[in-house]
Order: sequence, then C-alpha cells, then structure tokens
Amino acid sequence: MGMRLLEIHPQELKFVFELNKHSSCSIQLTNNTLDHVAFKVKTTSPKNYFVRPKVGIIEPKSTREFTVRMQAQEMAPPDMLCKDKFLIQSTVVSADTTDEDITSSLFAKDVGKYMEEKKLGVTLVSPSSSPIDEALKEEFDVGVSEPNNLCTAVEKDLDRETSNKSDEMFNVPDNVMEPRDVGKGEPEPASLADDFIEGDEEDLDMIKQVEELRLKLTELELKLCEAKVAISKLKEEKRISIQETEFLQQNFSELRKSELIKRVQVGFPLLYLYMVALICTFLGRLLR
Repeated sequence: MGMRLLEIHPQELKFVFELNKHSSCSIQLTNNTLDHVAFKVKTTSPKNYFVRPKVGIIEPKSTREFTVRMQAQEMAPPDMLCKDKFLIQSTVVSADTTDEDITSSLFAKDVGKYMEEKKLGVTLVSPSSSPIDEALKEEFDVGVSEPNNLCTAVEKDLDRETSNKSDEMFNVPDNVMEPRDVGKGEPEPASLADDFIEGDEEDLDMIKQVEELRLKLTELELKLCEAKVAISKLKEEKRISIQETEFLQQNFSELRKSELIKRVQVGFPLLYLYMVALICTFLGRLLR
C-alpha cells in the first residue's frame, strides 16, 4: 500500500514537566484513505499515563484526536530525558465496525493482513525553557519587529528540537522499543495490558477512591495501635494499684496488732488490783 493509513501529528508527545503536577498533550490522527481505519495506542509505561480514547475508528478523509495524560511525578528524570515510548497501531476495518468491536486480535500480524505501526517518543519540556519562550527571547534581544520573522524562528526551533529528539529516541534496537505482539493463548504483558492503559475518568475516580480507602485504613490502623497502647497502660496501672492496695492493707493490719499490744501493756493489770485490795482488807482486820 503506497499511502500510509494514518497521518500522525505531532510526531512525538511533548509534556510540560513540573514536579507533582499532571501534564497532558494531544495527538491528531488523520485518515487520508477511502477506508475505515481502526487504531490502538500502547505504551511501555502504562502506570505513568492515561490515554483517552485508547482505541477508535476513523472514518475516511476524517481526523480523530486522542489525549495522553502524564501522571504527577515526584522526581525528574536525569537530564530531563524520558525513555517512555508509545506505539500507534492501525489497520483497515469494515464500515460497520464500532469502537466496542476493537480487540487485541484485530491488530495481530496475520498473513495477508496489512497493519501499520508508528512509534512515538516522549519529550519533557521545562516550563521556563519551552522553544517558544526561547524564540521570543532571542527575537527580543535582536530587536526583530516583524511577525513573520518571529514565527519563522519559532518554527525553526521546533523543527530542530523535534529532529534531534527523534534521532536520539529511535537510535535503539527495534526489539527494545517495539512492544511485541501477543498470541491467543499467551497472556498480554503487563507493560502493554489494556487495563493499565485506560484513560477514562471512571478509572481515575476508582484510583482516587482506592487511595482514599487506603488512607482511611491506615488511619484506622493507627487508631487501633493507639487503643492497644492505651489498654496496656490501663492494665499496668491497674496492676500497680492492686499491689499498692495489698501493701496498704498489710501495713494496716500490722498497725492494728501493734496498737492492741500497746493497749495491753499500758496501766496496771486488773488481777493485780484485786490482789492488792484483798491484801489491804486482810491487814486492816488484823490491825483491829
């Protein structure tokens, strides 16, 4: 087939990279043929990107767009070079095919079936060093006042950066950067699994709900640990109070015994008094 099925613009995915912030870019797919063309988007890092839609049908002589959203990153890659790749597969389908009819088997490399694959690299751009800002700064320093010259400078910078990045991205062996096809009896690899490349808002909401549940579960675990610590402290305090009570009771019983002994020892015994009284009475009678 002389003409390519899809014309892709731009030829790379360019994201404005900022730490802990999402970034998005769009890719236009143009069908210049007279057939209906189905497409599918794959990536080597499905956990870092959400694609919407990832599959679709493009009618003849029409254009369709898909959006790629890069998840917020906590660390910047070395030298702002991203090794992630995207693969766009396309093939001719019948006119009654819908988006729901698109499966992985539709893009299998069967004998006699024509399928195109286009690899796209990822470029990270700093917000303060975008090509347009640099071109504006150069034109301002030189003092150019014509709009046409400014646009020409911007286009040249964009073309130069695109060509350099493309050469750097795709100067690697095909078996490293190209996602392999999967047979019917073989499970699809995790790096290209459909479930991990979805870009629907429902999946984003589900991920947020899962994260919220994890946070709540962590909070409950912390509260449970605090409750266990409080219970152990109460048990220890109860044990100490019981020991103190037993000690006080023992001391109190000893004090009572000592008081009784003192009471017996204080004053004259009653029997001694009776004996003295009898002796005195007997002596008194004798003296009379």
